[in-house]
Amino acid sequence: MAKEQLLRRLLSLPRQPAVVLMQVPHVWPHVVHPFFYTAEDLEGALASYYDVSSLSMRTSMFLLNVHQPTPGFLWNQTYTNRHPMDNGHKAMADLAVHLIQEVAVGLSLWPISQHELSWWNLPLPPPMHEGNYEPLVTTCLVGHKFFKMCIFNAGWQWLNEGTESKPKWGFVSAAPGNALVLRLGSPGDGDVASAAAANHGNATFPVLLQFLASYKSMGQADMDCLGGCHCRGKADGQLMGGQRISVTHMVRLDITWMKRFLPCDLRVTVLNDTRSDGHKFKVSGVVFAATNNLGSSHGVQDWVDWR
Repeated sequence: MAKEQLLRRLLSLPRQPAVVLMQVPHVWPHVVHPFFYTAEDLEGALASYYDVSSLSMRTSMFLLNVHQPTPGFLWNQTYTNRHPMDNGHKAMADLAVHLIQEVAVGLSLWPISQHELSWWNLPLPPPMHEGNYEPLVTTCLVGHKFFKMCIFNAGWQWLNEGTESKPKWGFVSAAPGNALVLRLGSPGDGDVASAAAANHGNATFPVLLQFLASYKSMGQADMDCLGGCHCRGKADGQLMGGQRISVTHMVRLDITWMKRFLPCDLRVTVLNDTRSDGHKFKVSGVVFAATNNLGSSHGVQDWVDWR
């Protein structure tokens, strides 16, 4: 569903760029999944529906691994930890170059007609998945822009837990009851929240709050809205399972801003509840996603950004 929204946004850009889907399967160490074990065929329906080209590493390399093992194209020579390494990216580049060469040859043999040129001005068809329109406005506020959203701070610190070259700024607190208030929007400011609320008849729009999930001493936080808007949410920053990893998670909050003459504020409060030996909680950004249809926004409980 999200892939279709992204594709529609790309196809709607002012200069109408050529869009090509590059299908790259995950290849797991010591496991060879069947040919059909991928979402590629489902996403191929999007390519057909929107008439865009699609390139497939699976199709180009599967037989060279499973049925006719060919040095230089083997999975352990092109992939590492599920992702393509240098040789894998060379294969991806070859696919893209070959497509461009095919298009160039085709244009020389069958030049584009004036009638075909007029197709560029056609509007996009309705979404393939009903109601799955692309966001009208999408804005991610992190770093200094996120810092400026704070209007009240009780016991939170603005810290860089990364390095100077790879900063990881965010508001951090480790004491239950500490509250942080972020101003999402103000009346008449023309900000993203105002635009998002205006695009919905019931003034409800989704906001994604970014928070740190880690393996040690993390706590939980409650979210609610103040001023002219309403929302409720809760997030847990403690990862279970024993893996020593830290990731950025996002919690979705459906904001209803009915009293538009008042500002819309988001309050984050550290809870006493915890599944660890600590209460640390860190927030690092917000994402506004103003969609045509709130029903086209889906849960983000599995969205992660590996740090």
